[in-house]
Amino acid sequence: MILIRAACILGSIIGAAGHPTLNNMKSQCSRISKPHVPKAEILSFNTRVIINGTVLGNGQTLKQDVYGINVCEVNVTLSHDNANDTVTVQTWLPLQSWNNRFLAVGGGAWLAGQGTVDLALPATNGYAVSSTDGGLGSNPYTPASWALNQNGSVNTALLDNFAHRSIHDMAVVGKAVTASFYKTRTARAYWNGCSTGGRQGMVAAQKYPHDFDGIVAGAPAIYWTQYVVAELWPQVVMREHGYYPLLCELDTVVAAAVNACDGLDGVMDGVISDPSACTFDPFTLVDTRATCGEGVNTTISNVTASIIRAIWDGPKTVDGVSLWPGLPIGSSLGALAGTQATDGVNGPMPFFLAQQWVQYFVRQNASFSVETLTTADFGNILMESFTKFDAIIGSADPNLSAFKAHGGKLLAWHGLADQIIYPQDTVRYLTEVQDRVGGKDAASSFFRLFLAPGVDHCAFGAGQAFAPGAVPLDPLAALVSWVENGEAPESLYGETASIGDLHFTRKICRYPLKAKYIGCGSKKLAKNYNCV
Repeated sequence: MILIRAACILGSIIGAAGHPTLNNMKSQCSRISKPHVPKAEILSFNTRVIINGTVLGNGQTLKQDVYGINVCEVNVTLSHDNANDTVTVQTWLPLQSWNNRFLAVGGGAWLAGQGTVDLALPATNGYAVSSTDGGLGSNPYTPASWALNQNGSVNTALLDNFAHRSIHDMAVVGKAVTASFYKTRTARAYWNGCSTGGRQGMVAAQKYPHDFDGIVAGAPAIYWTQYVVAELWPQVVMREHGYYPLLCELDTVVAAAVNACDGLDGVMDGVISDPSACTFDPFTLVDTRATCGEGVNTTISNVTASIIRAIWDGPKTVDGVSLWPGLPIGSSLGALAGTQATDGVNGPMPFFLAQQWVQYFVRQNASFSVETLTTADFGNILMESFTKFDAIIGSADPNLSAFKAHGGKLLAWHGLADQIIYPQDTVRYLTEVQDRVGGKDAASSFFRLFLAPGVDHCAFGAGQAFAPGAVPLDPLAALVSWVENGEAPESLYGETASIGDLHFTRKICRYPLKAKYIGCGSKKLAKNYNCV
């Protein structure tokens, strides 16, 4: 679930006479044919040429400003039959040095796509690249404007767009306008996305197996109807314990867990390489002082330790039966175990997307209070969400046989310190695919997973507290080499953010392998590790 702020695009629309190359491009851009989208009507179609444009970074999906953008921009607005929707697909076509590839980029949180902020870098790297709003607008923080019809029922047409339909729209429109502009079909088509965008990539392989030759799916939000509800579990735990810890209490315990389990792999680097092997007991900190700011004097209590233990253990029924995994040890608890002070008293602050999914979709009541859920209520909500919506947006169908037969390659990666989407879910999905296609070797011929120790959700907080790990620098490049050169990746190259003294590179190994120090050379260099 990617959170973004709007990107700014600066530049000029081409109009200078006397520059034959640019004038030719302007003419060619204006002559792009209107695409045909099955079961949809094209409402509007327009193009323009942008010369020397700039897109300012948003600090998350685009961490730097991008300059020198020279593209033909194509905007297609369409409406699906009987859907009463208005969907925009935006495509940027490089004026020079096109690499003969098409790339679709995914969305984040409640967005089907994020527009120019995600088009800028691929376009300057030679990709014809598309993004779509899915007819959902541009607010990543709430679906309030589109989730419900006027009669209070779920807007299933727009939910379909969010769940899957907009993915195929982008492929159809993007490939068509690319072929029209360059007068040739793309050699290869790729998908790249993280969080919601990672889920969309998985759905593309499941539902539209011929749309893309290669897919990068980072931190995929699959098993949507279950994991999203599971994000409310920390709030249920705190409510039933009658206590909402300060963030500094939570951070103190997580920091102690990292310190205790950091060295299990033989390297002290501030990272838990395998959270499942960490057996740190939060009760060992009871009666020790929490690391809080000046003027805050509190100690870790039995109640706080019990809350954290229950969050790590994951959702359970009233009888203690496990319903879903818990947050990996070492990840920040601040997002899902969020709290806020009211009249000087710390209280609940549910994660926005989980709260809104239950309110607008499961219960179809924007005023429904998730803050008061009991353990029994939680189990009922989880089952209701799955029963009502899994067929629409579950996004975890393990049948990838058509994608495999198409020759498609799927590269998934997930941070092991993800504080929002559980990496255990992605491992589960790989296992289910393996079972479906005939084993690990059969699956690895087209689907590989890479788990990045110490990396948070989509690496947005790289280098910050509880996210010190090496981030995969260019999974898309690894995917392209796999698709086009047959070089199946055994590892991804990872590097930490250049913050403070702790900086290192690392191999991020193909699951289930792990990076192991070879015993000589700098422990900070990836070349001194093997995947074992």
